[in-house]
Amino acid sequence: MIGLMVVGVIVGYIFLAKFIVTKVYEKTKSLKKKYIALAIVILIPTWDAILGLPIYLYLCKYHAGVKIYQTVDNVEGFYVGEESKKYRSPEPYKGYRYVDYKEKESGKYYRNSWLDNNTSERCIPVGEYLYSGYAKAFEQGKCIAKEEITENEVSLLIDIEKKVLHIPILYLDVYRVEFIITDRKTHKPYMQIVDYFVDESWTTGPLFNTMSGSPSTMNCNSRIINTSEGFYVNREDIINYLTKGDK
Repeated sequence: MIGLMVVGVIVGYIFLAKFIVTKVYEKTKSLKKKYIALAIVILIPTWDAILGLPIYLYLCKYHAGVKIYQTVDNVEGFYVGEESKKYRSPEPYKGYRYVDYKEKESGKYYRNSWLDNNTSERCIPVGEYLYSGYAKAFEQGKCIAKEEITENEVSLLIDIEKKVLHIPILYLDVYRVEFIITDRKTHKPYMQIVDYFVDESWTTGPLFNTMSGSPSTMNCNSRIINTSEGFYVNREDIINYLTKGDK
């Protein structure tokens, strides 16, 4: 229903604009004034984007991107933060031997690591993961062991700090989103990710938001993701940058 209303508004505006331009030409017989009227009816719903987007594109080209201060060699696993045991998949990320995490329910730190022997008593039972990649690996003779570790044993412990700055350009809403990744133990910076997000326009942005139920924005790249719950960055992508230098 809302979609039909939006289409109706757009179609109605097109007919109104055509009517105004036609009347201006009929009364003035001037092509110059006709083109001025045409420019005005086009700019009414789009002028903020037309004038503001060049500034936004400049910010994307010269101020957005990823800056890596230091990489980490020989990383076999990393810490993924606090997770619930109800939803935690036992598998380490692809390409890594283990994954460290803090169990939300107990507050304890654990490490899940691959073993080449699925008969070991250390193996996590495969029963509750019958339809996962773990079940397939188990069939091939591998399994995952879960062991408690101390916080000092946690590998590649990083902090992710987020900063969001609202930059109004005319009536265009631009957001500078920055993620700073540091070593939790030494507090030294690993990397910085900067992106700029912009509402599509003062007219189309709210309309698309209403239709889709989610933020309607453009951004410079896909390193940072915008959702209805806010901005976030994928922790696995960060680790890949730090350990492999992925672009």
